[in-house]
Amino acid sequence: PTSSLDHAPMAPAKKSVMIAGLNGPHPRSVAEFRPADWTPNLIASGLSAEPLTLHYFAIRGLGELPRLMLELAQMPYDSVMYWDTKEFKDLAPFGQMPLLMGGDLDTQDTVLCQSSTIVRYIAKESHLDGSEQGAVGEGRADMVFECSKDLSSNKNAIHATIDAEKEKLHGMLKKAEEMLDEFEGPFFSGMTVTYADVGMFHVLSTIEELKPGYLKSNDFAELSDFVTLFAELPAIAAYLTSGRRMPLTANEVGDVPWAADGYKYKGAGIQADLYAEYVERVYSLGGDDDSEEDDEDDSEMEEVEEEEEVGAKRPAAKKAKK
Repeated sequence: PTSSLDHAPMAPAKKSVMIAGLNGPHPRSVAEFRPADWTPNLIASGLSAEPLTLHYFAIRGLGELPRLMLELAQMPYDSVMYWDTKEFKDLAPFGQMPLLMGGDLDTQDTVLCQSSTIVRYIAKESHLDGSEQGAVGEGRADMVFECSKDLSSNKNAIHATIDAEKEKLHGMLKKAEEMLDEFEGPFFSGMTVTYADVGMFHVLSTIEELKPGYLKSNDFAELSDFVTLFAELPAIAAYLTSGRRMPLTANEVGDVPWAADGYKYKGAGIQADLYAEYVERVYSLGGDDDSEEDDEDDSEMEEVEEEEEVGAKRPAAKKAKK
């Protein structure tokens, strides 16, 4: 038997709206990340169960390192992305993004800004700061992280036609490779992953994305192997293929001078319907309810108990004389 629906004409598929870049009007949106073991009350790692909220433009830019850190640490977070909107101005201590809030930061009524500050905070919260190797380990992680920032500032030299510019970049890459060789193990601190590795992966993988095979072709095979290994870490591999990762824009590629309209996505753009409009959430993490009503009830009960105690201690009144 067949139904009339079997022969009914199919409704035309709804065409996805594509966003070409930052300049187009689009409300701020959110991409969520929740580890597989996450619940509002508890996650297996013991980190704050309430998701953090990271605010940044809908590009990689200065928001990419904090995103990579949150993904590697498997910390639940909402990535709030801005296109042509300015709501963040009311939140930002210095009027700029990225911004990090939520989680344990809310208990201190704190909003963090500055990309490197946010990265270091996440590193300390998730024990990716090198502290397992003591103060020296922390110092080394910070040193390598700062080196990765210097490399990032000079990475556009891969497009240079002047040898002197490339020589400077290659000299820095050589020193980075020497640091990688100092310890037995695949990471910059040996067998232990730190935020320094995240910083190095970020800049080196971007170089490889812009010019595939660049590291190996310029005799930096060990750095190339590091990029491959780090990209295969399960948490990082999942992020790199997810909709939470933004495509590069023309300004980030760096092969042409910066332009005000240069934040257009490479390729076809991104699908607007993949991202929900951002609505601030309040999470209930269980435990005692500290609402104002309960506080008032507790206060009333304390007053009644005090009165009863006073009454019990007061001596009985003497009978009136006739």
